[in-house]
Amino acid sequence: MCPTVLGRVQTRWAILIIPAIIWTIVSLITGNPSYIVLIGLYFVIGVALDTAFYPFVIRWQPPWLTFVLAVGEFILVYLAAKSLKGIHFSSDWTPVIVYWVTWVIAIWTKVVILPLISLSWVEDAGEFRSTSWSVSPEYVPLPVTAFTPALAEGGPPPLARKFSAAVIEIPEELRRAPSPSGVFQIPTGPPPA
Repeated sequence: MCPTVLGRVQTRWAILIIPAIIWTIVSLITGNPSYIVLIGLYFVIGVALDTAFYPFVIRWQPPWLTFVLAVGEFILVYLAAKSLKGIHFSSDWTPVIVYWVTWVIAIWTKVVILPLISLSWVEDAGEFRSTSWSVSPEYVPLPVTAFTPALAEGGPPPLARKFSAAVIEIPEELRRAPSPSGVFQIPTGPPPA
């Protein structure tokens, strides 16, 4: 997949909806808003990387690079979470577990759910847009019009008469010669009127 910048941002937004809902519920149950703040940091840092860093560094993203980028983003999110004063967890392992559970859900959403929701998502460079199918020229219906050229009183035009078999006399030696394939034989006799 070769996503555009808009495709990266739209995809990141779409894959973080389910984790954001999950961690919002956990935040409400525990009374600790740090879970949803951590997901917000993950989204903001990811969008910043998607718009200002990745387009200049990554021209093509093989599947293995996804995990390498996730490790780099994890380091940035973890350091940002540790430096902010409003984020408090019971242990140092909680933000690590939250990040990697979120990442696994996001990757499964990207690999399994998004292609089911939008069949052309991959071909659209990760963007969610309205596309219409193109029709190959062989299947485009042609307009049917009745067109009959006005015949002159003298019959067909001169060029048509010149190339018409009815006007050109076939020499008798060609009429009597057998066909090279033996399938078609020129009829003998006067030309049809």
